[in-house]
Amino acid sequence: MTKLVALHPQQGEVNTYFQAESRYWNDVYTIPGVQAEIIRDRHAAVLDWIDGLALAPGSRVLEIGCGAGFMAVSLAHRGFRVHAVDSVESMVDIARTNAAKAGIADMVSFSVGDVYSLLFNDSFFDLVLAIGVIPWLDQSELAMQEMARVAKPKGYVIVSTANRSGLASLLDPLISPLFQLFKLSVKSILVKLGLRRRTPHMVFHSNRHIEKTLEGIALVKVKAMTRGFGFSFFRGSVLPEPLGTKVNRRLQQLADRNIPVLRSTGMAYFILTKKLDPGRKY
Repeated sequence: MTKLVALHPQQGEVNTYFQAESRYWNDVYTIPGVQAEIIRDRHAAVLDWIDGLALAPGSRVLEIGCGAGFMAVSLAHRGFRVHAVDSVESMVDIARTNAAKAGIADMVSFSVGDVYSLLFNDSFFDLVLAIGVIPWLDQSELAMQEMARVAKPKGYVIVSTANRSGLASLLDPLISPLFQLFKLSVKSILVKLGLRRRTPHMVFHSNRHIEKTLEGIALVKVKAMTRGFGFSFFRGSVLPEPLGTKVNRRLQQLADRNIPVLRSTGMAYFILTKKLDPGRKY
């Protein structure tokens, strides 16, 4: 952890932020509201992808940024040997507790880990996933190189990013990537004046940028999707509940049907990739 914070200054801010929010990430799978609905939906959608891979029982899976451990628990229930890491110690503690409650503690290991320097051998995992991690990294390319390194040839890597073209993000000036440079400049001034404490910021990527980065490290796209249509203005909900949740569900249904515009404007972009086998001619 010391190495991660020293090399990547934003990570210390991210860890502090998620340390304070760790209880929320434990409760989000049961509470009402559109944001919680989006988190649960992405969880289910990623599991659907994984089920479609038909990985053999006992396959090795690495989850980076495991949070409260619910994805790791779901994967262990499917018979996989799961290694789950997170940069926040309180998250790891909660994840261990949830795994013990689920009765699968012997199928999953949890540890504090550095996404930029994973403590695993090359070509070790059949599947690597990092959901909700890339937007909080200041050097996402290095992190994705590490994910590719530990994945087996013909193994799979799933990542998600904050979608620069996300409709909901574009409409809120506090999180819109259109105003990112201006916001960061103002924030820096306020921090220096002591009027605001230093907090992490999300990094938005274009879908094409992420695809090109993955292609450059021998990860070939298998499928992709965008998810999440929770609208806000200055971080406050625009639509009252349960209307906000209903609107999100309906727009997501249309996006899943590949309706133009909506299919590419969810809040987050998810991509499933397969690692090339260097010993095979393509």
